Amino acid sequence: MHYTENNIREIHNLDSRAAVGYSLENLYKSNKKIICVYADVGSRFAVKGKLGDNEIEIGIAEQTLIPMLGGLYHEGYIPFGIAYAPFITMRAADQIRMTVGEMGLGIKLAGGSAGLVSGSLGAASLALDDLAMMRAIPNMTIVSPSDCLSEVKLFEYAAGHNEPVYIRLTGNKLDSIYNEDFDINSSKSRVVYDSGTDAVVFSTGSETLQVIKAATVLAKKGINITVVDMLFIKPVDTGVLDRFASVKNVFTVEEHNIIGGLGSSVSEYISENTNQRLYRIGIQDSYLYPDSYENLLKETGLDVDGIVSYISKKL
Repeated sequence: MHYTENNIREIHNLDSRAAVGYSLENLYKSNKKIICVYADVGSRFAVKGKLGDNEIEIGIAEQTLIPMLGGLYHEGYIPFGIAYAPFITMRAADQIRMTVGEMGLGIKLAGGSAGLVSGSLGAASLALDDLAMMRAIPNMTIVSPSDCLSEVKLFEYAAGHNEPVYIRLTGNKLDSIYNEDFDINSSKSRVVYDSGTDAVVFSTGSETLQVIKAATVLAKKGINITVVDMLFIKPVDTGVLDRFASVKNVFTVEEHNIIGGLGSSVSEYISENTNQRLYRIGIQDSYLYPDSYENLLKETGLDVDGIVSYISKKL
């Protein structure tokens, strides 16, 4: 779909959850085979009432959601399932492994409130290991938007490709990064800041804006870096990794355990193909105590100050 300047302004006035309903409503208008099943989150993600008969509320039943999506896929629908990230992935892990992975069905899963944003609700609501599990599912495509326009574009991508897709939604109210329309099919990553090649930072999700802000601070300190927004975590964009293969220092930043997420995805490739030093910024293989989103970002070093401090020390 093409988005005008007015469309983009409208999209950026949404938060991450409302952008889900916006995306599915637009997709449904152009294709009545779009259908959505959600686990007690329809109103929270602004889907309820947008798709007519093509939306199904099943309550808190993520393990039931997955086989329902499988049945709808076999009936010729393009099924989207929506729930909170820690529950749609971990609670329904076996169903995803068998129905989505083993059967290779083109089911689309959206996991809301991934990362640290629901930290005030306790450890069970923190999705810090969902990427590790989903990356292990063969043929699973994993994407994570950094702002609401990229979110809308990634929903569009998911609907247009007959493959399993997990859309990982971090943050909530996302400031704009992309202010012009772009073709999501032409590039799985995008350079969003470039002041030099003292280092290249590959980030994903809402952390991308934190990294851009950190890069501006680092530039004032004489440390000039390039920031790449990795919209696709699996398959990782090896083209962009090759493009920056000559940069000695590589960083990854993500709201996820440093084990199994973007950092692991990047390291698996460069360890076999380049001669670079990789530093992973993320959750250091631990569980966290409940706290506000802002405090958890600070505690884990994923806020602007933490990123600036870590990169400065390493360089």
